[in-house]
Amino acid sequence: MALGRKLIAFALVLGCALGQQSNNDGLQPTDSLSPPTPSVPTAPGEKQFRVVYEWNVLDFAFTNEDERAQALYSGHYIPKNVLISDCKPFANRLYLTIPRMLPGVPATLGYVVRPENNGRTDPEIVPFPSWEMNERGNCSALQFVQGVAIDKHGIMWVVDSGRTETLTRGKDHVVCPPKILLLDLKRNGTIVLRYQFPETVVPAGNNYLNKIVVDDAFGGFAYITDNSGADPGIVVFSRRLTRSWKVRENNSMRAARNAVRFAVNGTDLNFSIHIDSIALGPYYNPNISPDQPVADTLVNSQNYERNVYYSPLSSYHIYSLPASLLRDPEFNARATPRDILEAVVDYGKKESQTDGMFMDNQGVLYFGLLGEHAIAKWDSYKPFTEKNQQIIAKDAAYIQWVDSMGIDHEGYLYVVVNRLHNFVAGRLNQLEVNFRILRAKTGALSYVYTPDNLFNSDGKFLYSGASGEPFADNGLVYQYEGTTPASSRLAAAGILGASGATANTASFAGFIGALVLCAVTGMIGRQ
Repeated sequence: MALGRKLIAFALVLGCALGQQSNNDGLQPTDSLSPPTPSVPTAPGEKQFRVVYEWNVLDFAFTNEDERAQALYSGHYIPKNVLISDCKPFANRLYLTIPRMLPGVPATLGYVVRPENNGRTDPEIVPFPSWEMNERGNCSALQFVQGVAIDKHGIMWVVDSGRTETLTRGKDHVVCPPKILLLDLKRNGTIVLRYQFPETVVPAGNNYLNKIVVDDAFGGFAYITDNSGADPGIVVFSRRLTRSWKVRENNSMRAARNAVRFAVNGTDLNFSIHIDSIALGPYYNPNISPDQPVADTLVNSQNYERNVYYSPLSSYHIYSLPASLLRDPEFNARATPRDILEAVVDYGKKESQTDGMFMDNQGVLYFGLLGEHAIAKWDSYKPFTEKNQQIIAKDAAYIQWVDSMGIDHEGYLYVVVNRLHNFVAGRLNQLEVNFRILRAKTGALSYVYTPDNLFNSDGKFLYSGASGEPFADNGLVYQYEGTTPASSRLAAAGILGASGATANTASFAGFIGALVLCAVTGMIGRQ
């Protein structure tokens, strides 16, 4: 009887939603699931990659020359040992990560001003949020940052593996507990949250937390690649639960034997590196017809599923797992290796190994091809065939080792090229340009700029306000049955489906949420 009442309530909600759709037939239809795009159109010349920054060696914005001289004399700053890895633009800044792979890196996170506001092509890096927060050996500060992500609220998610000098042997290494920090960029890096990973998920001194993407569903999730030799996998962190877990899959997340040997600009390499690059796909699937029957849950749920794409560096393949599976701690606690393997999608082969990849909010994946000295793109709504993998830049001199990427609010894609193959081998020539940041206009925004929907529109989980008050509990915008995000995804997708294409996003999501809350509340009251 309880199940029957639930089905009746579900049918009432669905009928009311369809009735609201028919009542709006006289309004101008809007595609509420379409992701936003930059307001300024892209000129043809802007689509070509151009060098916006380049350095022979990297320098920092010390307070004065005496401080720089002292840092050089003491070994606190060794220019040849400094390398940039990740770049993420926000407002008028480009934030950079400087992993402490070797001694002499004074700061592991910093920024430079965007090209339009900076006359130098080799600017000094300003430590962020401060020199103090980059103090080596202070476990409360940042020790080794390789990957960051910035969500649409202006919050930077910073992953700190806690280890320093990862390319050297000896005992003079810092080993701090690995952690994730959330910094509010609109308040000059104020710490919103600090979370230390438990040893059972990310062991101190035996991890290599690398790249990160953030998902705005259910209060915010981070998916982080750990390409440690002992235990590679995807570390998942829930902002809402303040909890983390790890997803492992040996077939797709470990280095492939046929891909450990390759060459970059004539340098032969033998790298056995596990899961490295990661990207997050969009919610919306434009291949779903607006006329598709709403009751077809399996089809329409595709509009509310995001895929997490990933690849080991030593691999020719790109894989994915459903984000809803990664977000479900209960599934991952009980799942067998076969359960996870069955959920993996292997998209096929690419031309070469990849270190960095990035998804825009239109579903286009950008990725580097190390052995080809190239940057490629692929529309993830099309098959991963050779024809659909389009090389958009290729140059043996300028594009040596594509690392991380980021897209700004105007649709510019920034790409870090850092000659990592020479850096690791100790062959950087300080008389040559070793580090470049390239830029081209894409006509899209970052993957974080997704349309509001049932999963990311709950005001209860928004970040604290400008005055620093804690998270406000604005009441449930929606209510779902079950205990896991996965069960919520299936229930919600069955209600919304493709019918949301005729209503304003925020109002429609709020309307459906109110209906669900009302129906469920009434159902409980009648029991």
